[in-house]
Parts: sequence; C-alpha cells; structure tokens
Amino acid sequence: MTQPGPGEPVVGEGQGASPPAGEEHPVIAWTRAILGGIRDTARQALDEGRRGAQEAYDEGWRRYDDKTRYRRTRRPERGD
Repeated sequence: MTQPGPGEPVVGEGQGASPPAGEEHPVIAWTRAILGGIRDTARQALDEGRRGAQEAYDEGWRRYDDKTRYRRTRRPERGD
C-alpha cells in the first residue's frame, strides 16, 4: 500500500468522522437516551420501594397497635 501524496485526502478522514457543527454524534445521542431511560426507571423503582416500605412500616405499627389493644381489653381477669 502506498501513502497518499500531499494534498490527497486520506480515506476515512473528514468523511463522516464528525457530525456537522452544532449537532451531536448519533452514538452519543443514542447512549444519552438509553442512560436517561435507565435513570428514570431506577428513580421510579426507588420511589416505589420507598412507598412500599412506608406502607409496610405503617401496617406493622397498625397491626401491633391492634394486637396490643386486643390483649389489653380481652385479658381474662384473675381472682375468680
């Protein structure tokens, strides 16, 4: 293979190597879109997890309160 002479374009240089000024390379735009989707999905999953944890926490305390109230009011009296 011979080297190109002075002033001759090198194959691959300047031909689609970079997008026009002011535009983003398609691979970069595609990657940003995917990462944005992953970030949004992760954020939604974390929010749902927090909501579920709060509901479970509240439910646990509600059950505890119901259980302790029941035991206090329904405790058989001694001394019969």
